[in-house]
Amino acid sequence: MSPEAPGTPASDPSGNEPTYTPNLPFGQLELATLGLNAAKFWQTSELGDLLWKTKAAFLPQAQAYFDSLDTADAAGNDRSPQAQRLRTLDAQVDKALNFVKGYLAEDHEGDADKAYYDEFGLKTEGRNKRLPSARPARAKALARLVLAISAHGYDARKYGQAFWTPIAREYAELVGKRTKTESTAAGAVGQKNVQEKPLRKVLKALISLIKAHHPDTYKTCCASSASRRRATRPRPGLACCAPPLPFRQRRGCFWGGLAA
Repeated sequence: MSPEAPGTPASDPSGNEPTYTPNLPFGQLELATLGLNAAKFWQTSELGDLLWKTKAAFLPQAQAYFDSLDTADAAGNDRSPQAQRLRTLDAQVDKALNFVKGYLAEDHEGDADKAYYDEFGLKTEGRNKRLPSARPARAKALARLVLAISAHGYDARKYGQAFWTPIAREYAELVGKRTKTESTAAGAVGQKNVQEKPLRKVLKALISLIKAHHPDTYKTCCASSASRRRATRPRPGLACCAPPLPFRQRRGCFWGGLAA
């Protein structure tokens, strides 16, 4: 899901001063960190619950979104070693198939050898006869190839059973694992994206809540980051301010890192 653009000052109907729209970060990591910080600060804030979302319910929601980023990234990264190994095996298979075709050509005159290609799992792709490019189909074709090698008496050849059997077994295992991993990654990414919109909805509502409780100070209630680091307790009238956080905005009230 694409993040929403930061708000810009819009003209107030009265013509007195600009009104501000919610300013939320683009990046998912920044949004997740902001949401978690705001949720934690809300727990001890004097501001009450929203009618449709309690502060107690928002904390696990924000934590779940934060955790989902790690889950999705980890699932996605698991594909790399498997994909790299499959590419290596693909190269070995394509090279060795030329020798298997040579065995058939030696045993059958003219184009008669091509009549056996289907038995060996070879299909027409473009102008060539080869194992299917789609990996699940290629895994099945390799199993057929192993049986055909034995049936035609090529077991003892250089590219016979000793070569093809371990490749076919490993290829099938890797394809199965990769399919499972891709399913996990897709689920994790989907879950992350599903959780993002509700998180943004709550953060926008919190901005409105801050404005409602601090109509005169929500834009200027916070001192600079350096001043907040020196402060030992909240300044009078600045109940919406939070401790220093890594995210700084050019304007607005910092409340758990949230800019109004």
